[in-house]
Amino acid sequence: MSGPTALKASLLDPHVCVIGAGTMGRGIAQIAVAAGHAVSLVDPDAGQLQAAVADIRSRLNRKHPELATDLETRLLCAKSIDAVPAAADTLVVEAVVEDLAVKATVFAQAWDHFGPGCLLATNTSSLSITEIAAATADPTRVVGLHFFNPVPVMRLVEVIRGLDTDQEVVARVAALARSWGKEVAHVRSAPGFIVNRVARPFYGESLRLLEEQTASAEIIDEVLRGAGQFRMGPFELMDLIGNDVNFTVTSTVWRAFNFDARYAPSQLQAELVAAGRLGRKSGRGFYRYDLDADRPQPPPATSRADCPERVVMHGDSPQLAALLERAGITPQAGETGQTPSVEFPGQGMVVVTRGCTAQLESSSLGAPVAVLDLCLDPSTVDRLALASTDPDLLASLVALLSRAGVAAFPIADAPGLIVARVMSMIANEAWEAAHQGIATTEDIDSAMILGTNYPMGPFRWSEEWTPAVVLQVLDELATEYRDPRYRPSIRLRAAARTRTLSQSARSSAVSTGL
Repeated sequence: MSGPTALKASLLDPHVCVIGAGTMGRGIAQIAVAAGHAVSLVDPDAGQLQAAVADIRSRLNRKHPELATDLETRLLCAKSIDAVPAAADTLVVEAVVEDLAVKATVFAQAWDHFGPGCLLATNTSSLSITEIAAATADPTRVVGLHFFNPVPVMRLVEVIRGLDTDQEVVARVAALARSWGKEVAHVRSAPGFIVNRVARPFYGESLRLLEEQTASAEIIDEVLRGAGQFRMGPFELMDLIGNDVNFTVTSTVWRAFNFDARYAPSQLQAELVAAGRLGRKSGRGFYRYDLDADRPQPPPATSRADCPERVVMHGDSPQLAALLERAGITPQAGETGQTPSVEFPGQGMVVVTRGCTAQLESSSLGAPVAVLDLCLDPSTVDRLALASTDPDLLASLVALLSRAGVAAFPIADAPGLIVARVMSMIANEAWEAAHQGIATTEDIDSAMILGTNYPMGPFRWSEEWTPAVVLQVLDELATEYRDPRYRPSIRLRAAARTRTLSQSARSSAVSTGL
């Protein structure tokens, strides 16, 4: 035990006792100290405690040097809970190994020591809050407090209520987290909570695209960063997180959902883990991280074809219209009732993906077809995936995109291509979580932005593309694969229907002069 022999919890309300001095525990202790609380940090490993204190002092010194100077008066370190002052008004935050039995033991010791006035918060990222609470003396006083790494930097905390958690406990812990500078997302206890559930398709669908040889990891990363506006692609992010960690989280969520196909782990990732290719920490994952290894940059396609100067616009497609404008091409007006497309006279049609393969679109339109991937902002997009049934049409489209300032990445003809497929699956998971009452749509969007650095929340991009487009992509995937993995959420289907009926009503009112 280091620091003062007695800590007056009455000076600060409440006393915060963090159990576990690993990366997460020391981060939680740091923000509690910075907020002015009396803090105890408990870990049976004296070396871990010493490292934690040094780490906390170093980080506090950058922004709060006055706290770093007298850290010993603010932070009590102890090798056991019994060595901590038994302040009745204590918030216990456990950040120990993800093992139900271990957490139950920790909470039992804390309850015996601090008494029934304490609150028990778990930083678990994968275990059921209800199940953890059921192993305690009073499940009403147990709540999930899921921080994100690095704790002092990441603004999000998920506050998770178990089946028996008292609402007053939830409110108090949420208010405390806000006083620590965190944004709170309220969640009902369910596998993966918000972030670890809704984010699964970002990895899962990207892995499936790679397994099917639709595109390389480099191209998938490149396109999702460019057209999807993600800060990191899925493969570089899995390498950063650790393929072992990412695979374990996916497997845990999959098991918790009774092996639902939506969450099925990737055999390819399992192979990487078995081979020890864990990512950055092992020097190799999807990419190499040797000292002399260069990060591969996939070259975009080039074309010797001329950019078409005369094209015909059929129907209404904001994405195609924006790309033509950027290329300096004014299209001729075509048939308004036809599938939204741009016709390259004598060559074929260009469409934005609706989930169909180029081959199916070609069969439907009776002409060669090139399919463009969806993007979040066609006025600024600089990278797009595409597939085509005809090489000459593909070459002309690459030339047009080049003039528009867009790097083109041809890929195998796969349903939904890359961005439309991955982001529609993420959105579907968000709609399903909301449908099940796991969290509000606002909290889900906020959590995905703050917890994963998404460019916007999945409900927001559903609105940008319209729920009907997201639904159509999913329906086409379900039809093509015959896999329940792609079944759309009922709530998404209802949203698409409502939007369509609303648009029809407005169109009818305009046409009748109402």
